[in-house]
Amino acid sequence: MSANSARHGTKHFKLHSLTGWGVIIGLIPAIISVLVALPDGANGILGWLGSPHGAIGMIAFLTAAFWYCKLEMDEVIMDYFSGNLRRFGLLKNKLVAFILWAVSVAALVVTAFF
Repeated sequence: MSANSARHGTKHFKLHSLTGWGVIIGLIPAIISVLVALPDGANGILGWLGSPHGAIGMIAFLTAAFWYCKLEMDEVIMDYFSGNLRRFGLLKNKLVAFILWAVSVAALVVTAFF
């Protein structure tokens, strides 16, 4: 294993750990907020997501969650593929994760701020 490869692995695992903690920490307020909004049904959930603090909190949580899932899939791709197929898989994974994140954030921003 080259020195560059070792550094990438360390950086990857540190980032993976940080995003994992982001998901764990962000999940607690998200669950509490949903439980508070739930008695009003769908309107309560939409009201919560339509508020600036609800949208920003959900964006933070989704950012950590999507990034965590992307890193998990990166590990699978790096473990089972090599060469051009690995590069293609990592690029595709990055693109799909970004598109899902961007669509989710756009929907929350439109709901909360427009």
